[in-house]
Amino acid sequence: MSHAFHQLYYHFVWATHSRDPHIHRSFRPEFLQLLHEEVKTRGGIPIRHNAMSDHVHLLTQLPPTVAASEFIGQVKGALAFRVNREIKPKFKLRWQEGYGVLTLRKDEIPKVNRYIDNQEQHHGGGKLSVLLEQTDSDHDCLEAGMADFARHVP
Repeated sequence: MSHAFHQLYYHFVWATHSRDPHIHRSFRPEFLQLLHEEVKTRGGIPIRHNAMSDHVHLLTQLPPTVAASEFIGQVKGALAFRVNREIKPKFKLRWQEGYGVLTLRKDEIPKVNRYIDNQEQHHGGGKLSVLLEQTDSDHDCLEAGMADFARHVP
């Protein structure tokens, strides 16, 4: 087996179907534990994760043998399945198609960790990073997001 040095860090964000507020605060700890387990099962090293009522943030390290698109598709599918089976929320949890993903340098991790940890404050105070909240391929938003990242993520 060959050995390769790698530092591959990814920030993923994805939303509930139609942005419905189906990730309820009452089961968020169990939800996040299931997310943690699914990331590890699929070869990722979870660094930080959090969820609002309508979307999820995940910061993880992946080995070069794991394709980011396959990884997140499997995590989303398995997570929804397990939440519906094990937590049994009032409404069936389904995900919106797609996701946002950014690659990060190691020195950016503390900044993104803080952003993920402080989701409620960011959403409550309107201080959102367009770049870290992006779940579709709107290129105008992505360009605006680069400057926004430096401004809104301390």
